[in-house]
Amino acid sequence: MNPLWTIAITTGLVGSLHCVGMCGPIALALPVGGFSSLKATLARLLYNLGRISTYSVLGYLVGYFGEQIFAVGFQQQLSIGLGVFLLISAFKTKLIQLRPVERFVMYTKAKMGKFLGIKTLKGIFILGVLNGMLPCGMIYVALAGATTTASPFEGTIYMALFGLGTSPAMFLIGVLPSLFNLSFRQKVQKIVPIYSLLLALFLIVRGIYISPMVQQNSAVMSVCHGVIGGN
Repeated sequence: MNPLWTIAITTGLVGSLHCVGMCGPIALALPVGGFSSLKATLARLLYNLGRISTYSVLGYLVGYFGEQIFAVGFQQQLSIGLGVFLLISAFKTKLIQLRPVERFVMYTKAKMGKFLGIKTLKGIFILGVLNGMLPCGMIYVALAGATTTASPFEGTIYMALFGLGTSPAMFLIGVLPSLFNLSFRQKVQKIVPIYSLLLALFLIVRGIYISPMVQQNSAVMSVCHGVIGGN
């Protein structure tokens, strides 16, 4: 199994308790009142599928960006730069406070408010799609990892696995909210910055020691292809 896939799922599992704190109220407010148990379960699954769909699209975009960086030989700088970004953000949680981002958040929340009043499976799926667009510290962490895949396809898989990792907690809070009381969330959320710090260090070390090897191997492959082509 690709170690990056393990990191993606682990990031989702660790970040899920942060997600419960941030997005838990939305999961609790899903308009499933009056639904049968089966339909309510399906609705919650579709809500999480909507979130995963958005994460997957974001993974494709950052994977494509990483691919372009990789193509011009800056994969080492990319990995180190993302590691430094996560390192800083681990200590300064409000690193990104841009007016356009704030406006986008307000617009997205307004749209979500409308869909919270629509009691259809389609509406609940769209609510999940919109939820996945909300900026979140753990999403930034996951996107940093997806960018280093340097592949749109692998970036998509990475973020889909991240979303899958967040889903058990997000599903259970709607069914058994007492499992995630405030005291429990506060205690476990202390793990999140520690994990972010470890992932930041991993990306930096990966950039220092692994990327040069990749660059050297790429150069060797280019020479071999040139020789073969010449023959």
